Amino acid sequence: MLLEPLMDALALVRDRIKNFEREFSSNEAQTRLSLVDPVLTPLGWDPQDPSAVRVEFPVRQRSRNNKADYALLDSQQKPIAFVEAKRLGTDLGLAQDQLFEYGSGEAVPYAIATDGAHWAVYKRERQGTDLLFKQLLAVSITNQPPTLAAIKLLSLWHGLLTSQSSIDQIAPALDTLDAHLTERETVRSLGHEPAVGHREERLEKACSAHAQSDQDSNGGHAIETFTLHNPPELQGRRPVELAFPEGTRVPVRGWAGSQASVLLEVVRWLLDTDQLIVSLPWNEERSSPSKRNVLQSTKLIARTGKEKWQLEVRSNLFLLLGTDPVKTCNITSKLLTDCGISSSDFKVTLAPKDQ
Repeated sequence: MLLEPLMDALALVRDRIKNFEREFSSNEAQTRLSLVDPVLTPLGWDPQDPSAVRVEFPVRQRSRNNKADYALLDSQQKPIAFVEAKRLGTDLGLAQDQLFEYGSGEAVPYAIATDGAHWAVYKRERQGTDLLFKQLLAVSITNQPPTLAAIKLLSLWHGLLTSQSSIDQIAPALDTLDAHLTERETVRSLGHEPAVGHREERLEKACSAHAQSDQDSNGGHAIETFTLHNPPELQGRRPVELAFPEGTRVPVRGWAGSQASVLLEVVRWLLDTDQLIVSLPWNEERSSPSKRNVLQSTKLIARTGKEKWQLEVRSNLFLLLGTDPVKTCNITSKLLTDCGISSSDFKVTLAPKDQ
């Protein structure tokens, strides 16, 4: 049974993060060894097996030679995916940028970014003359219910990843699983009951902890949910989930960062539903040319000639990143309003105040 060894690996990773978070936050090599390798191995990608995985894989790039942290190999010993691992807590946008460069130069179909706790999977696609990377899957080992995280990560199993048509169909479906399902609901929905004994006891504890986190508490430890048009005090708070009007939920890791952020996910939702109807460039106050353009069709270049911190969401659409949480909520709410959509239908869930 593939799920059980993977569940054990994820439990190990969560325990290690809890006990050695500071070490992983400052040491990329330790993160790879202690958090990434244990997840890859039960998925059929043993980093110690050179027939399946090559570490520090040389990558050709225009201006310099570089190395991907991991190259996952197909049956012909050719890379099918590059994995870039960063220190725990690192914005995965940094890994994402590197991966896209690697994938473009080597024609590798998949790219995987991780900081040990969070995983993001991308597919290389060509649209006309443009080369794009589409996100297939986002997983949080620490923020999502254990069984749900394990089931999502199973899309990276060796047999599926090397069968590209399979992962392309399965990963997007898994990514829409309700992140609030309890352990038992998740397992039951897949037609599988957990084994009795120690494993059942551990799942029971995980369910109890997850349910408890959703309850109100006078001690300030409850998860809070708010609508985008009415943000609370957000200083020092981080988002963990964004809910869309139709009920779909996606995990988020930040406010306006380049990886699974609130602003980015709303822009992607608008694109996917063909509702991004604002004229470009767009900023939150049309009447004020001095305001920064949040969305535009060309790269933003500072007067110094350096590119500003931005993300190419798709061809000819760039999103300017980086602002404070309340400002991000206001910008996102204004964007939805300008697209004729009520921001009150979008809900953000925060992590408990002590996390």
